[in-house]
Amino acid sequence: MNIKLQTLLAATAFLFFACNDKKTIETQETPAVDKTAAVENDTIEEESAPRKESINLFTVMQKDSSDIAFVSLSDIYPIGDEKDTLALPNLEKLEKNDAEYFTFDKIYRKRFLSKTNISENDSVFILDYAKNKLASFAVKNLKTAAMLNGYSSSDDIPYHNFDYMIGFEINKKFLNGFSEYYRDALVYVGKENPFSKERLKPIAWKKIAKKDYPSKTMKNEDRVLLKNTVAGNTYLFKTDSYNYFLQDYLDDHKIIYARRLLVADSKTAAIIIEKLYSQSEGTSPAPLNYEDGPDANQWTGKLFKDKPQVVFGFLYESFGCPGISIIDKSNEEIYLQCDNRH
Repeated sequence: MNIKLQTLLAATAFLFFACNDKKTIETQETPAVDKTAAVENDTIEEESAPRKESINLFTVMQKDSSDIAFVSLSDIYPIGDEKDTLALPNLEKLEKNDAEYFTFDKIYRKRFLSKTNISENDSVFILDYAKNKLASFAVKNLKTAAMLNGYSSSDDIPYHNFDYMIGFEINKKFLNGFSEYYRDALVYVGKENPFSKERLKPIAWKKIAKKDYPSKTMKNEDRVLLKNTVAGNTYLFKTDSYNYFLQDYLDDHKIIYARRLLVADSKTAAIIIEKLYSQSEGTSPAPLNYEDGPDANQWTGKLFKDKPQVVFGFLYESFGCPGISIIDKSNEEIYLQCDNRH
């Protein structure tokens, strides 16, 4: 009996501790809900924080007076490391004329495509939104090349990796009818054309009374920036979807220092986006359309197939690259990869 009793007690104790261990394991595997974290996450989601750029867009440039147009992808293919022998051939062994522009052999081309996540089966799509022209080229049919940037000179020999722009060579004859200097061209490299077939509209501004500009509280940082300015002309442009309001701000010399853009829903009058374009060391407000000639700077419309409408062209950039504003609450700004070497 004693042996049976001891055995029974031992078994009971074993089951007791086993159950406790099981409860401990189950408790560890099922984390408690953090109500504070949930509230904080909700707060973050409610803020219209800028999203990361969702598409890489490049530009086209001319190669001197030759028949070559060039698309630089250097903004996504940095080659500043002089020890990286797979990025460029030995520049010291190249003759001066050969070093100014050269195409890649298979080794350097393969490295370039690999590092930029571009496939030979991808295509290069070039859209001129002003002329409503689209050209496309299979990557496998294009040469990859290195071209000296415009700020390098023969006095810089021997050249360094960072002196070069790396990208695709395009024969200019395939871009006939595009805007002069390809100023209105956007480039995308990928499997499918991201651009909409709808033509963008150049904005035709109409002056309106200041009282017709929407009453919206200005951001604190914008108010500080404009504290020594006075309001100038006020403008309006309408489409079926949106009303675009623009307000000039003048400095002490009556020169335009900044412009504030409000884009409102045409049906509800709700403000969708608010932008301020101001002077700085590297920026200045662009002229309004047709002020300085026949060219248009500000454009709007359905640029992308899978994104809301856009608006852009309000700022000249000396050191950076222009941005394209998405007209929705995401506050997304897509900056071009323009390889600006200033």
